[in-house]
Amino acid sequence: MQTDTHTPHPSASAELAQRWAALRADNPGLRIRQAAQELQVSELALLLCREPETVQPLKADFPALMESMDAVGEVMILARNESVVHEVTGTFKDFHTAGSGAMGLAVGQIDVRVFFRQWAYGFRVWEQVRSGERESLQFFDRHGQALQKIYRTDNTDRDAWQTLLDRFLDDAGQAPAIEAPRAPLQRTNPATLDADALRREWAELKDVHHFNALLKRHDVDRLTALELVGTDAARRLDDGIDQGPEDSALNVLLQQVSASGCPIMVFVGNPGIVQIHTGPVSRILPTGPWINILDPAFNLHANVSSIEQWWRVRRPTSDGIVTSLEGYDASGTLVLTLFGARKPGQPEDEAWRLEMQTLENRLCP
Repeated sequence: MQTDTHTPHPSASAELAQRWAALRADNPGLRIRQAAQELQVSELALLLCREPETVQPLKADFPALMESMDAVGEVMILARNESVVHEVTGTFKDFHTAGSGAMGLAVGQIDVRVFFRQWAYGFRVWEQVRSGERESLQFFDRHGQALQKIYRTDNTDRDAWQTLLDRFLDDAGQAPAIEAPRAPLQRTNPATLDADALRREWAELKDVHHFNALLKRHDVDRLTALELVGTDAARRLDDGIDQGPEDSALNVLLQQVSASGCPIMVFVGNPGIVQIHTGPVSRILPTGPWINILDPAFNLHANVSSIEQWWRVRRPTSDGIVTSLEGYDASGTLVLTLFGARKPGQPEDEAWRLEMQTLENRLCP
């Protein structure tokens, strides 16, 4: 699908295409998201600088497309935010929608929660990488931010993949009207809150899924809530001083659970999706500012230099206390959450609780 000459997509800016070509010439290994940051544009704006035949629009019927993914077999799915990349290889099973199509859910090898109101554009993308040609379906919000990418693997059913493309490629696709970047998170002024009521309602929680409703009732952002509820419920595990990646709470905990075999749940999200991996993790590799999990069906890449706060959080549920490690960036946005592996109706694994207590004792002696 790659061509020898480079003619950008009709909706692309010729001036931007030239700037990107110059940047690639100086930095041939630069990834598109990094390039977008360098050029101060959205990732979608850069994607549209590629040849039109390599960036083909998809119909906006995203719920139906996702419900059809199980037929293609194995894929690699990627979700990310500004700090963390989460990659899972597996098969979609029983993806279904709820809320009149506003939300979608799959549980199994591929475990996702999708918020379709944020999905504005989709494309089938061909690109040349070191290993050869790579094909994916990529989905973006109205700001041009990448929400989800689904890659065809060597084990994908190619006939089923082509059938899906035949159904969802949009020959009459309109040029995206990319909006200005999303406004940054606004932190809540603690002086405007009833902290006692927040603490009381926190203690009365019966389900971790009710936590967002609690925040909404009090009109408080997540990090401010942690700062107000007291150290028994939420305790910051870093001291605010820059630490090397190997000393970060994430690396310390991952090294612990890798050695013990304690299974975990790893949540990474952005406005359009939350992607989850459940199971033990094995190969933990710090590289520069990145902490990486490099296991056969699960990869995680966390830029811990951009994660400024780590918190141990305990929430009450009808099954007992549930404990998590949460990472927040400079804006106060949650970028990564780790739980012990657990199914609804089951109490928290004591092995996970011990891992978190060991982490806390080590970082906050």
